[in-house]
Amino acid sequence: MTHTNHAEDEIIAVLDAGSQYGKVIDRKVRELQVATTLLPLETPAATLLADKRIKGVIISGGPNSVYAADAPKYDAALFESGLPILGICYGMQMANATFKGEVTTKTHREDGQLRIRVDTSCLLFEGLDAEQEVLLTHGDSVTK
Repeated sequence: MTHTNHAEDEIIAVLDAGSQYGKVIDRKVRELQVATTLLPLETPAATLLADKRIKGVIISGGPNSVYAADAPKYDAALFESGLPILGICYGMQMANATFKGEVTTKTHREDGQLRIRVDTSCLLFEGLDAEQEVLLTHGDSVTK
């Protein structure tokens, strides 16, 4: 489903990995005046590349571990597509595992809010305050 509130010559694909926040991520990007299309995580990379309007991908979080037998399926070619990719929570863990990093299961879940510091000289955080409050809802963490 493509949202048409904005100019659609360029859009961001939001791949939903099963998080309760997939639609929130989609809406927040649209609030920034960026057109989006919300798609299932298993959308083939070729499908994304065939739509020349897609200029980047956001992969949402999800309830699974990347190592679980029932982990959501995805097309690993996505990471070779040349499209910029932002992985949030499960999406970041998925990218990390794809590139042979390490994702470990914590002894206890981390749920709640935490204050972090970000490097505001990085383009991703440009214009933000150096201290940010973030939401933690996971049992796995990227360790390498």
